[in-house]
Amino acid sequence: MKKGVIIFALFLLWVLLVAAVIALPPMGSSETPAYTHVVPRYLEKEVEEGGANNIVTGIILNYRGYDTMGEVTVIFTALICVLAVLGRENIKRHTSKVELSSVEKSVIVKSVVRLLAPFIILFALYIILHGAESPGGGFQGGAILGASVIVFTLTFGFTLGMKKFPLKYRTILESAGPLSFFISGVVALFCGLNFLTYMLPCINHAYQDLVRHLLLLIIEIGIGIGGGTVIGSIFFAMEKVEKE
Repeated sequence: MKKGVIIFALFLLWVLLVAAVIALPPMGSSETPAYTHVVPRYLEKEVEEGGANNIVTGIILNYRGYDTMGEVTVIFTALICVLAVLGRENIKRHTSKVELSSVEKSVIVKSVVRLLAPFIILFALYIILHGAESPGGGFQGGAILGASVIVFTLTFGFTLGMKKFPLKYRTILESAGPLSFFISGVVALFCGLNFLTYMLPCINHAYQDLVRHLLLLIIEIGIGIGGGTVIGSIFFAMEKVEKE
């Protein structure tokens, strides 16, 4: 009897899912709500309302601001979970151990990484700072920044990597993403507006666009620096466990 009830419930669920899929508009259909009014609304009003020439940036930081803030918080929470399980690295415990992650014999690899690392970091900062005007932004720039930390550490070793990217600075920067949203949101609250509202009528009209761009820039920098630092810290924590 119990098995029959389970089978019937699964069959009913399957019927509901099939009916829901059949009711969906065809892929790419012009009758899809996204194409009838949502997309035109964003394309026509984003620059005025969102404050970014890059429409994607305007959408994820303005129209989807709460969702993006949640994504940044999830990334920070992932770091907390990793550190709760693996713990922080300790440079004093690795100075006398063999550097398994260093490339000892490859002069070519070391020379190339030493030459390109500053340019990779510079490019990451450009992607972060210019995300409101061109393709890019905090998430993309942060990923490049974190990758540069990993490449440098794999090339020159765990100990030197921790010295170049010390824990005392990473501890501060890891929460930059959620904090940047919090700061920008609180500014709007002080003006009597909803959280994460970038147009502030309490400020002189001549400076409103400037303030809006500054708030967006603060968030982009927070996402990029915070995300890159989180990637590096997770890598160091995993590398520490591998060595132990």
